[in-house]
Amino acid sequence: MAYGQFEQFIRNMSRVMGAVNTKLQRDLTLRTRVARRFSMVETAQFLGVDTTYLTRISGEEPSFPAGERRGRERTFSPSEIMLIRALIGSNKAARKPYLHWRRPGEPVKVVTFGAQKGGTGKSLTAAHFAQYINLNYGLRVGVIDADPQATVSLYFADEKLPLFQHDTPTLADFMGVDDPATVSLETPDPETLNSVWQPTPWPGVRLIPGGANIQNGDISLFFMSQKAKVPVYGVLRNAIRAWDAAYPPVTTVENIRGDNGEFDHAAYARALDETVDVIVIDQQPSLTLMQLNGLIAADSVVIPQTMKGFDLATLATYVSNIGEYLEFIMGFESDIEIGGGRHMVLPTIVQEQNDQDTDQILDLYRKAPREVMQVWYSRSDAIANAAEEYKSIYEYLPPKTRRASARAFMANANAVNDALVERIMPDLPTRGYAETFIRERWN
Repeated sequence: MAYGQFEQFIRNMSRVMGAVNTKLQRDLTLRTRVARRFSMVETAQFLGVDTTYLTRISGEEPSFPAGERRGRERTFSPSEIMLIRALIGSNKAARKPYLHWRRPGEPVKVVTFGAQKGGTGKSLTAAHFAQYINLNYGLRVGVIDADPQATVSLYFADEKLPLFQHDTPTLADFMGVDDPATVSLETPDPETLNSVWQPTPWPGVRLIPGGANIQNGDISLFFMSQKAKVPVYGVLRNAIRAWDAAYPPVTTVENIRGDNGEFDHAAYARALDETVDVIVIDQQPSLTLMQLNGLIAADSVVIPQTMKGFDLATLATYVSNIGEYLEFIMGFESDIEIGGGRHMVLPTIVQEQNDQDTDQILDLYRKAPREVMQVWYSRSDAIANAAEEYKSIYEYLPPKTRRASARAFMANANAVNDALVERIMPDLPTRGYAETFIRERWN
């Protein structure tokens, strides 16, 4: 059969894009991932302490990182901030917890960011949340990219991780559904599950990258449901539970100092790598069997959503379709427990000067105050500027002309993530960012 010119077109474009990709800004970012450094003031804010206290501890703790000097300013990387957190958190004189690791016996928490429509800032929202809880609470985070386009992966991967390579394992490998010809389901063994997690330059953050074979997972799950009658909606949840059972939290904050009170760097390094405290899943903008798995596996679901009329129609379709799926699932398992945490719609890319956007939020919030958040992501030039470099606002280094918009957007991100923490992990202390945002806009 002749395929005509379309086949040649696809082959040519694959060849051209393969060559162009090595020249994109993306590759520069991957080589210089997490290059941003934070001042003593910013570091103190992440830790929830004042700079005077931090300066005093830096002189008392032999292991306190030297950081780098930029003029009169002393700056620290995210890895150095995590070490500082461990130093003060493990000190017996600490008056409050600084490392909020889950303790032995506590299950891993799963938070899924999903939406029907692309262009809502979903992947950036997921990346911001993962980085915020890492910087502000020292949480070890596992990021699962459930999108074949691997968007959220670009916010965490460096040049050591071969994204978009056919042999790079993805979520489909973690679930054991990477081969469309496989009819029977067999959860990979714990070591294989653990090997799918890839290290990132962020301290304590691991990644299961996105990639094209996630689409193979949908094909595989479909045939399993037809031929083997496998409950295909729970495959990811079962894989996470199997991995968590084999790689639970072992080290506590108290364990990273020896009997003599000296900080144990080896124990600290092991603790960062032994498990994760929270798994953040970034969904593909659709509702396929793979994406359904991400919803069923979640304790909490966040739906980032723009506020235009047409976009809200896609939200209606999304939640309606999920409802039909859940009704179908419960017909098989009437006692199944799904999503025991809080779930929410997060308004995104809001034009605050446009009364239509803010009126829409107000109307939705009045009708569903438990489901619709009072904070939102505002439309900002800083988003586009950072996205050009495949960076989140917590990594973006703006030129002088863009610093004001970047500061404003970081304040916005802090408010959104503070509100998400309050709903999703109410045991963690909030920072007041969301309260300030709401007071200023809802007065």
